[in-house]
Amino acid sequence: MKIVFIGAGAIGGYYGGQLAKAGHDITYVVRPATRKVIDEEGLTLISPEGTENITNVSTVGSLDEVDSADLVISAIKIFGEPELPENLPAGAKFMTTENSVEYPMLAQEKYGADKVIPAVVRAFIHREGPATAHFMGGGMSLTFGSLDPATESVVQEFFEALEPTPIKAKIHPDILRDVWMKAMLVTCFGALGAVMEKPIGVLRTTYRETLQALMTEAANVARSAGIQMKDDAVDIVLSFTDAQPGGGTASMQRDILDGLHSELDSQVGGIVRCAKKYTPVLRCTSLRGRL
Repeated sequence: MKIVFIGAGAIGGYYGGQLAKAGHDITYVVRPATRKVIDEEGLTLISPEGTENITNVSTVGSLDEVDSADLVISAIKIFGEPELPENLPAGAKFMTTENSVEYPMLAQEKYGADKVIPAVVRAFIHREGPATAHFMGGGMSLTFGSLDPATESVVQEFFEALEPTPIKAKIHPDILRDVWMKAMLVTCFGALGAVMEKPIGVLRTTYRETLQALMTEAANVARSAGIQMKDDAVDIVLSFTDAQPGGGTASMQRDILDGLHSELDSQVGGIVRCAKKYTPVLRCTSLRGRL
């Protein structure tokens, strides 16, 4: 497949590198400093098994430089108001991987459901410098699905493209539900972890009641937005939380505590804005009060 990644950070770098190893045509849209590193040294992928260098990838400075593609994968952190590419390359579908419940909805509004494939990443991967991604071990997956029959063939082709890689691929029949399920985890524990300055092991014990309340409210906002959340959605997410390494922290949490730009607005703000849009009476009061 001909795949374009917007961003070569933790997810773009590691997932794109694995696809390049499997023989796919991978291009990165990156800033000049990162482009220089990739062009001169390639991608550096670090895992518990060791370090490897991936050089069979190409770079561009803008998506406008790409004439055609099968898939454009957005793998960026969203700071502030989300921005989408003005145009897509000929023939391309657009995949969102960000930790934002708004982003796939905004992409659908801009490009149409026949062009958008929402996806959910589950992996502990850190960016350790330009074009350097460190997989910390444990599970590594990518769940994605169609919003429209027009994307089903690309979804299937991409699923098959991932088979020889260590990335566990799954096609989800209701992908927006899974987008919200992940938000119930990373947004709630990331924001609470930043407030309390504690890892997930402390949040799920000492602050379990607050964590559960945040997850419950996020699930209720999703239902108000028309997402078919399961009745036991909160229990499922809490069980997943209980199974994670106790020292785990969210990327947003780390950025906030390090004084860096963070995804607080795109993650927490996104849920609050959905609450304002779909539940105008409640106004997501618990999330605003706690965070």
